Amino acid sequence: MEIYLFLAFVLVYILMEFFVSKNVQHKIWTLAFIIAFIVTAISIAFLRVTSQDVMMAANELNWYYLLYLFGSMAVVLGLINLWMYRKPLWQMFFDDEQGEDKE
Repeated sequence: MEIYLFLAFVLVYILMEFFVSKNVQHKIWTLAFIIAFIVTAISIAFLRVTSQDVMMAANELNWYYLLYLFGSMAVVLGLINLWMYRKPLWQMFFDDEQGEDKE
């Protein structure tokens, strides 16, 4: 399932590369990553709060599915965000700090 998510998101990213401006594209993908992260956190919270049993009950299956689905989406969206922000991240981690003081 992760491969299908990855391929689908990459296809959408490539299509957006041709039809949407960079600013809108960055906003959409970053917002999608934030939403996937929030839904994953909510799923984890509901699993922790509802019960501490060793065996899984039938009503917990939906939270495990949401956790799995949005956790996978968060990973794929995180990879796409890393690709989109690769230049600023590269500059942040590997450029010298003295370059910022030169104005």
